[in-house]
Amino acid sequence: MKTVEILQTSDGQAVPLPEEFRFKTPTVSIRRDLDAVILEPVKSAQWPANFFEAIRIDDPGFGRPDQGTNASLRQA
Repeated sequence: MKTVEILQTSDGQAVPLPEEFRFKTPTVSIRRDLDAVILEPVKSAQWPANFFEAIRIDDPGFGRPDQGTNASLRQA
């Protein structure tokens, strides 16, 4: 377990995160669970650059799995 000092700032408090606890995202969500304060990375709402260009539908390994049947479409 690591410990760090809580820093008082003009906006409130800050906690310096040791390198192994740092986030790769610029934004985190924060919530409280009893005495614990939990930080979680906020996932981007955008697809990565060139995501759709990298998808190859002509790849023979790409196939749609069996979708089953829809009972509401069956004729009586």
